[in-house]
Amino acid sequence: MIFSSPTGFLIGWFANFNLLLLAFDQGPLSSSSHPSNTISLLLFIPLACLPIQIKQNPPPKIKTKQNPSNEITKSSQISSSKSHKSPLYYGIEGALVALVLGVYEYKHHLNPIVVLLLYCFLVFSAVELFLALVAVLARFLVGLELEPQFNDPFLSTSLQDFWGRRWNLMVSSLLRTTIYEPVRSICTNILGRWWARTLGILATFVVSGVMHELLFFYMGRMWPTWDVTWSFVLQGVCLVVEIELKKALKGKFRLHRLVSGPLTIGFVVVTGFWLYFPVFGRVGVIIKMNEEIGILGEFAKGVAQKSWVSVAGWNELICQVLRSNSH
Repeated sequence: MIFSSPTGFLIGWFANFNLLLLAFDQGPLSSSSHPSNTISLLLFIPLACLPIQIKQNPPPKIKTKQNPSNEITKSSQISSSKSHKSPLYYGIEGALVALVLGVYEYKHHLNPIVVLLLYCFLVFSAVELFLALVAVLARFLVGLELEPQFNDPFLSTSLQDFWGRRWNLMVSSLLRTTIYEPVRSICTNILGRWWARTLGILATFVVSGVMHELLFFYMGRMWPTWDVTWSFVLQGVCLVVEIELKKALKGKFRLHRLVSGPLTIGFVVVTGFWLYFPVFGRVGVIIKMNEEIGILGEFAKGVAQKSWVSVAGWNELICQVLRSNSH
């Protein structure tokens, strides 16, 4: 599971969607994204498979209208003010993940809500650590500075803010390009702008839910119950309602961020407790992770012992040769 889940994400989802975009001369692999109209194989593979975005220096100035109905289209507009977190931050986060994996061994003595909270923390931390590792790998391979993958999602003040500009930015950008914009473009002339935008948002969340179901299938080899898909559909419906409320109020009534922030994160977490996080228990994600980490640990220990025996044997052989030569 440790290897199949990131492979499913990078190849099954990200690479396939980028290749689909390339077929229509869109996305990071297209000729329009590279002034020279050429791209080396060394750069093609990371751009195709890894959730990375090359940082532009200086960043382009993007003008956007303050229209809440258009905020879903801003998901790819990553602010240049974001900075990468320090290695110490990721070190502490990794230590906490290890602690959570250890605490989970005693889940039978924990309240079910606490177990769901452990899932919640593990999801965010594991995804953030994985994407940070991917960014380091890509920076090593292509030698370019990359945009951060998250923009402090716990500071979100609305669902638009959370899904569009803070959570898993490269996936949001990929879904916007492959799903939202084509659906909206096709439906505009047929159904009108409102229906086109609404169907574009809902289609985006449906596809995201289906792709998450696929990832869980890779992890547990269990057929989906579609709870994860319904979780994302619920988020999409609530996002549409939020957009319409903002349009109707026209800025006359706006909650303070100290109120809207906890409400947003609380809504995402509570709906996750209801439909999303229980799937981790059904698939047995943490149990399998602990088992596989133990197997990897035993493997590393065995390799180290054999290496030590081999080195000791070579040292003994060299000493014998030196003694025979001295005689």
